[in-house]
Amino acid sequence: MPMNKYGIEARAYWRRWLPERYAKLPAPVAFFTELGEKVEQQVGDHWDTLILQDNPPENETHNERVGRLGRLKAEAEHDVLSEMVRLPPEPIADLNVDEEDGLESDEAFAARITRTEQHTEWLALTTDALVDGAQSLDDLSDEQIKQVLDYMTPLFLGVLGTSVEELRSQGRDV
Repeated sequence: MPMNKYGIEARAYWRRWLPERYAKLPAPVAFFTELGEKVEQQVGDHWDTLILQDNPPENETHNERVGRLGRLKAEAEHDVLSEMVRLPPEPIADLNVDEEDGLESDEAFAARITRTEQHTEWLALTTDALVDGAQSLDDLSDEQIKQVLDYMTPLFLGVLGTSVEELRSQGRDV
């Protein structure tokens, strides 16, 4: 199984800020693959909890809902990563940041923000089209469905009269 995004982030963080702990790992790839899976599960569980505790405003538009759920997911990721991955740096970690430390340039950051905004707009338009019936899940690739579910939760499929299990039984990799 390939390492997920949380495992990749954890490995990069530990290599930079926890070099002694990282060096002592007998099988780093296996460790971070497993840690990434645990983080992903915890993020999902925490996100579900945050959603259940949240009180959506009356007359919330679809775009506002997408934004609110996205903020809740970001909060869940922050909380879980802070607890499981972003541990306090070791004393030997190089705390001096210079231009060669791998931080992205202002241009790269601006490009990433633009991509994120475009992706968020795509998500909003796509989910609106799915709800309105202007688009169906058959119009989306499995990866696109996964992206929608990353922001809307699998419960969103109930609005469309289906479920993750039903899509999988149809051969979809979601």
